Amino acid sequence: HLIAILLFSFLVFPVHVTGKTFENEKKPAEKSVIVELNFGENSETKQVEVAWRDGLTALEALMHAADVSTHPIGNYVFVTSIDGVKGERGVMAWYYKINGQSTQKLAIWQPVQPNDTITWLYVKDVCSATVDCKK
Repeated sequence: HLIAILLFSFLVFPVHVTGKTFENEKKPAEKSVIVELNFGENSETKQVEVAWRDGLTALEALMHAADVSTHPIGNYVFVTSIDGVKGERGVMAWYYKINGQSTQKLAIWQPVQPNDTITWLYVKDVCSATVDCKK
């Protein structure tokens, strides 16, 4: 009889378990960075939010935000195009800043932090011909 009562209880009063949280419970906010793509004059800047993880670099964040082509030279990796907009050595190139500041590091080696804004700028190439670039 006990089994029949338990079975009847589950049929009449079904237990419903969900993964939903109660309205007053807050889910922890995902950490992220913003990748801004500035394609130059007369173009609208594109902003993409990218999920942050420990060890994320400026180049990896860019690769999550856009279609990117790179060119490796030894231990260096240079961004050659973003979303089909190609740089031309000595003419136009892609440079980046983090929170408005130049980093003096290649994007492949530059870690980013949660809430950083990584701005990629398509501008006149001033570094290709120089050894000591301070852009």
